[in-house]
Amino acid sequence: MHEARILGIHDTEIGKLAPLTTWDLIGQSTAGALMDAALDIGVLDGILCTEPMVGGAARHAVAVAEYLGLSERLTVCETVKNGGAAPLSALVTAFDLVESGRCQAVLVLSVDTVRTGQDPSRTLAAFAGMRHAVWEQPFGMTTVSAYALMADAYLRTYGLGRDDLASIPVELRRYAMTHPGARHREPLTVDEVVASRPISTPLRLLECPSVSDGGGAVIVGRPSIAANGRVRGRLLGSGRGTTHDSVAYATTLDRTGCSVSSGRALTAASVSPADIDFAMLYDSYSIAVALQLEEIGFCPPGQAPAFVAEGGLRLDGPTPVNMHGGLLSHGHCGSAAGIQHITEAVRQFRGEAVNQVPSPELALLHGEGGVLSTNCTAVLAVD
Repeated sequence: MHEARILGIHDTEIGKLAPLTTWDLIGQSTAGALMDAALDIGVLDGILCTEPMVGGAARHAVAVAEYLGLSERLTVCETVKNGGAAPLSALVTAFDLVESGRCQAVLVLSVDTVRTGQDPSRTLAAFAGMRHAVWEQPFGMTTVSAYALMADAYLRTYGLGRDDLASIPVELRRYAMTHPGARHREPLTVDEVVASRPISTPLRLLECPSVSDGGGAVIVGRPSIAANGRVRGRLLGSGRGTTHDSVAYATTLDRTGCSVSSGRALTAASVSPADIDFAMLYDSYSIAVALQLEEIGFCPPGQAPAFVAEGGLRLDGPTPVNMHGGLLSHGHCGSAAGIQHITEAVRQFRGEAVNQVPSPELALLHGEGGVLSTNCTAVLAVD
C-alpha cells in the first residue's frame, strides 16, 4: 500500500462567469491545483472528471486529457456520473488509485458553466429530465418538487411547521456574509426566508440553491512527489450508499442513502459523529441538510430544525457546517456542486479558511446525487 494525501487544491470564482467557458475553468482549475501543490503537470497519471451539464464532451475525461496534453501518460482517465455525489466519489476513488499503486497523482476535476452557459429554461428542463420517465415526469415532478415531497413527509412525520426549516439557510448565510468568494453575502433572516416566494410547497425560494458557474480541482498523490511542506488531508474512511434512484421507488421517505454511506464511513474510520470537528454537507435544499444531520447522527431524528436554530452549525456550536456558506449561499455550480466543499475542508485543515474552525483534526464530508439517491461520505484527517 502507498500513502495518499491531498497535495493541491484550487477553486474558481463562483457566480456569473461569462464569457469564461467550461474549458476555461478546466484550465484554470488544473493550473491552480498544480501550482498549489508545487507540481509539474507531467506528474499526473490519472484524471477523474465529473460530467458538466454545459460545455462538456461525449467522452469528457478523454477530451480533458487531450486538452491538457496528457493522453498517453494516463493510466486512469474516467468520467464520474453520479450527480452531486460525483466530486466526493471521485476524491475517494483517487485515494484508492494512489494507495493501490495504480497512480502516483490523480487530478480530480469538477467545473460547470450552468448559470451562463445555457438558457435557464434548458437547465430547468435538464433537471426535470432526471426524474423517472413513467412515474414522475408525466405528473410534473421536477428535482425541487421531489425534495419538497421529502420535506413535506419529514415535517408531517415529526409534527413540525412549514417554517421550521427556514433557519437552515439563515445559518449558512452567516458564514457567506464574511466570505469574499460567496455569491450571496447580504444578511438573511428567518422572516425573509418565510416571505420568499413558494417554489414547491413547503420549499420556498431561499431554501433552494443559487445556480452558478464555477468549480475546482483537487490533486491526490503520494506525498513523496511534493516538497512544498503544506498541511495535507488524508482519507480515514469512506462509504457509499443508495436506497433508491427515483423518489417514486423509495420504500420509505424516513430514511435515505445518507444513513447507509455515513454509517459505513464512520465505521471504516473508527470514529463517531461526536469526534468530528466540522462537516461539509451537500446542502442542495434546506431539507437535505436536516436529513443529513439526523441520519449521520449529529442530532436525533426530528431535531435538526431546533439543533440549527440553537446554533448547532456555528463555529462555537457542536458541529460547524459549510463554513464557506454552502450551496445555498456560496453557490451551486451544477454538476460541480460539492467540489468547493472539499477545497474548503482542506483550507480548514491548513488554518487558511475565512471562517476558521479552531485546530480541526477530523472532517466529515457528504455528497449526494439525485434526490438523496446516490450518497458518498468521507472522513478526512489532518496530516
